[in-house]
Amino acid sequence: MGALGSMKRGMMDRKCLIVMILCAAGPTACQGDWSARATALPTGAAAQVLQSAQIVSSVNAVCVPPVGWKAEPLKKSDEHTHQIWLSPTGKTAYGVIHFTMPLPVSAGFVLPVYMKAMAKSEGEATLISKQADPALPGVRFVAEGGLYRTRTNLMVHGAEGWAVYAGTVRNQPIDDAELALAIEAREHTRVGLDDATLATRQPLRK
Repeated sequence: MGALGSMKRGMMDRKCLIVMILCAAGPTACQGDWSARATALPTGAAAQVLQSAQIVSSVNAVCVPPVGWKAEPLKKSDEHTHQIWLSPTGKTAYGVIHFTMPLPVSAGFVLPVYMKAMAKSEGEATLISKQADPALPGVRFVAEGGLYRTRTNLMVHGAEGWAVYAGTVRNQPIDDAELALAIEAREHTRVGLDDATLATRQPLRK
């Protein structure tokens, strides 16, 4: 009973931390569309439910996937790389897509091109909502395509771009706690850092 009691207390503590994150993010996090941007590395409650910051050089980003989420094999083409972390239930994902462009353009210019690529990949793509966010800087948008609904931060720097998202499976009930974690991970993701800054972050991931 002692071990079982400790396990139950651990589960309750983890649930409390997730509730704290939901409250901190505000009602928009529960709605699954928008949440306030947090650029600092995770501290406090967030640090206990997110993994240590790790460089994922394949997407040129510092990522903080939720604890217990598993990295999928890297997806890539000549134009992009795509790293996904799946939740324990498989219903929720945190992902980072890195892509390159022939010329520097704005995130607003990239969005229609991104949606076309999504339609080609998923068979369909519907833009639910979008909102320019100078703080990113970039565009926050919600889209549905194929089996998934994604809540994405789209950012560009020079001829590079990133889509950092929290995704859920459309034909299954949303796990609010998992979605809150994916949104928290998305908001703590740092992209396009210079080599000197990247060199100070450990561990390195390919």
